[in-house]
Amino acid sequence: MGALRAAELDTLGMEGVGEIYRAYREGRLVADDEVALLFDPETFIPLSEPLVNIRATLQQALACGVISADAAGALLDAARGLYFPERTYDEVVEAAEGKADPEDLARFAAFAAEHAVDQKREDALLALERIRDLAGGVEPPGSTIPPRSP
Repeated sequence: MGALRAAELDTLGMEGVGEIYRAYREGRLVADDEVALLFDPETFIPLSEPLVNIRATLQQALACGVISADAAGALLDAARGLYFPERTYDEVVEAAEGKADPEDLARFAAFAAEHAVDQKREDALLALERIRDLAGGVEPPGSTIPPRSP
């Protein structure tokens, strides 16, 4: 939700970073459910997949030639049609059955199982890097932010 809020408040001084922030700022994304997910309240393990991650995984699968553009469109429509707590790659593929080539769906399911893009994580790491930069490069004790490449 940080990217969405940063896009809403950047004119008031809030600084946003990452692809999700840019997509909200540019109006390519507008809905809150793009970043929403269900997680276990005790372990914080995600139980669903945010739509922004599904979009990024679809784009990667398309770029790698795993699925056709028609299948990507059908899978995205299927994902959008699911209530956010129900969005998992398995549920998305199931919801797209009959609307895309079954072989494309099977290839996407296998691709997502091995190569799913976690855009929210990637953007969160960029935000942590930006915070470190603002702090003058000082890393807090116990930091798990990967060191920057020279």
